[in-house]
Amino acid sequence: MAEKSMDYVSISQDYFIGMPQLALGGLSENWLLKECGHQHWLALAKRLDLPAPNFVDQQDRHMYAAFLVVKISNAALHQVTENSRLWIETQLTRVSPSRSYSRHDLYLEGVGADRQCIAQVALLSSFVSRSELGNNQSVARSEMAKGDWSANKAASQMMALHKAGRTLPDTALSVSEEPFVYQPCPYADFNGADFLYFAQFQAVMDRAERFLQSDLQALNHTSERNRLALWQTVERTICYYGNINLDDGLEANLYAMPSADQDTSLLSHCGRLYRQSDHALIANVITRKRFLDHSLVRFQEKQASLKSSTDVGAES
Repeated sequence: MAEKSMDYVSISQDYFIGMPQLALGGLSENWLLKECGHQHWLALAKRLDLPAPNFVDQQDRHMYAAFLVVKISNAALHQVTENSRLWIETQLTRVSPSRSYSRHDLYLEGVGADRQCIAQVALLSSFVSRSELGNNQSVARSEMAKGDWSANKAASQMMALHKAGRTLPDTALSVSEEPFVYQPCPYADFNGADFLYFAQFQAVMDRAERFLQSDLQALNHTSERNRLALWQTVERTICYYGNINLDDGLEANLYAMPSADQDTSLLSHCGRLYRQSDHALIANVITRKRFLDHSLVRFQEKQASLKSSTDVGAES
């Protein structure tokens, strides 16, 4: 279902939730980003009266709506389970000849006719094109002269986040002197446009978080949690500044951002993602997660307790 006005276009999509949409503990954040990105492109095509998201500039060069900022807010992903029914309500507006802003509200089927909002995702994109085929570092902003556009306060706030993201927050505490190193796989991490997929930036930061979790928990005043503790995203903001070429590597520096009240149920951090070839900053990621009570961790704790008891008995 879609609705179009002079200022915006709205589309709605429903999903019967199964394994492709789920991750450990609830709705997959990675799937969510990919799907909202897809809905953003579909809505943008509709806004421009195109039958499909095939964007070209005035020189007939192919363009992509690349994301500048992605923001997840008020997420309760744990509420989504197998066989749930989910809706994503998308509203998109063009805010300049090159940029578009969309908001995606997630609703979960409730009792009767009620639907419960379980997250909001906001995306800000800019048209880009390559000046050199095969070189993802030759990307530059493009424009679509077709269609009208109007200023938008939410989009302006997203651009302010993008500008601020180039600087490390004063409250950030370095987790490790050595960065987490990741070598992207061309078959899993790149998309059909031949870019490192925007959703994979989130996946890399989750890997860095897991690798440095013990030190990160200590700096966040959550060291009493099991080192295997699981955390689920409540809020995340990713600001994008670049991409990589084939076989370039990534380095992630992680910084703890402990809450002022030392809430042990929260894990907050800032991640800085750099391109290995020239050490250019390509993303800044602010993440806030909540402790996820899960049977996998409880089982490991039980096994560790049994082993400890056995070891003590053997010593005596």
